[in-house]
This record gives sequence, structure tokens and C-alpha cells, in this order.
Amino acid sequence: MGIFNRFVNVLRANTNAALDKAEDPELMLTQMISDLETQKREAKQRMTEALALQKRFERQTEQEEAEAQKWEDKAVLAVQKGKDDLAKDALMRKKDHARRSAEFQQQLASHARNSDLLRDGYQQLEDKIEEIKRKKSLLVAKQKQAEAQEQIYQTIEGLGDNVGAMEAIDRAEEKIEQMSARAEAYQELSLEDGRESLDKKFKELEHESPDMDDELMALKQRALPDAQKKLPESTTAPETPAEEEDKPTIPPVSNIGMFGKMK
Repeated sequence: MGIFNRFVNVLRANTNAALDKAEDPELMLTQMISDLETQKREAKQRMTEALALQKRFERQTEQEEAEAQKWEDKAVLAVQKGKDDLAKDALMRKKDHARRSAEFQQQLASHARNSDLLRDGYQQLEDKIEEIKRKKSLLVAKQKQAEAQEQIYQTIEGLGDNVGAMEAIDRAEEKIEQMSARAEAYQELSLEDGRESLDKKFKELEHESPDMDDELMALKQRALPDAQKKLPESTTAPETPAEEEDKPTIPPVSNIGMFGKMK
């Protein structure tokens, strides 16, 4: 367990150093994931080698145990045949194989513990890589948001410090307000001029001289052809024949003397 803890501590120290020196967190995270992937491949290779060595110790242990059992069987056979010398030699060989089997078993147990540690460490490293991958998008989004906010604040601060720009904006606003006011004034004047012109026409019509009709009639007499000149010489209507019959007859001048004689 101590080996893996040291590995994790070294990796954490290197990661913190990279964070302190990194200019672009997104690139740093990408590089960190790449480094962890490399570490995972190396850890997997070491774990594979440890498992292979464990399998080798298991096979050697089984072989030594089998050899020890074989020489024990031979010793039994030699005793049964009355060959005590051969039995002793067989027992010596059995003892050697049993000793080597015990050594292999001890190494097998030690490598089995190391293999378990490597397997656990590999699994933790793999889980950590997956966690970083899941968090990368969130961290990058936070980075982009922080950069955008920083730019906004810098822009606002720059606008506050740039008095000339603010004065230009104020002048533009004032100019637009003046143009709008002039447009409204022109519109009101145009409506008032239209109303005054119409009122003036009606007033002139009301105060027009009544003898204009006579002047117009005289102008027509001069300008129109003779066929159209049918206007009467005066405005007095001609007497009708009935009115002439009702008038008393004025005697001729020659009869005045007669009236005188009648007196």
C-alpha cells in the first residue's frame, strides 16, 4: 500500500505544480489526462508483469510439490523393496523439492499481495481519469465563463476611465435629441400654416366686394363673341304687352288746343 500511496503523492504534487504554472487550464487538463493515461498504461504493464510472475511462481510451486511427492513415493517403494539406501536418497530429493516449494510459496504470497495492490491502484487511477474527464467539460465551461466576466469587467472599467468616449456618447445623444425636437417643431409649423392658409381663404371670400359680379359680366361682354352677347342693357325688366294696355293713352300734342277749347 505504501508504494501506491507514494505514487499518488508524486502524481498529486506534479499536478499541483502544473496547475500553478499553467496558462491555459483547458490545455493543462488535457495534458494531465494524457499523462494519467500514460501512467495507466505503464501501471497496467507492471500489473500484467506481476500477474505473469505470480502465475510462474504458482506453476513452480506446483512442480516442486509434485517432485517432492514423486520422491516420497520412490522412498516408499525402496523401503518396500528393502533398499534403505535408495530410500534415504529419495527422501533427500523429496526434502530439497519440498524446500524449494516452500520458497516459491513464500514468493508467491508476496507477489500476490503486490499484484492486489497494483490491481487496486490501477482501478483507482482508472476511476480518477474517468472522473477528471467528466469534470473537464464543467471546468472548461467555468473557465470560459470566468474569462468572459473578466473581459466584461475590463471593458466596463475601460469605459469608465475613457472620459473622451463617454463625452462623445453624450454629444451624440444631445444631437439626436435636437434633431428630434426640430422635426416635431417643423411638423407643428406645417400644420399651423395649413390651418392659417385655409382660414385666410375663407376670410377673403367673406370680404369679397359685391361689384365683382358686375365687373365679371362686363369682362364677358368684351371677351365673348357677339352671338353670346345676350345680356340686357340694364337690370330693369321690359314691360309686358298687358302692362302697356293698362297704361292711359296720352293724347297727341296736336289735340292740346281742343282740350283748351273744351275748358
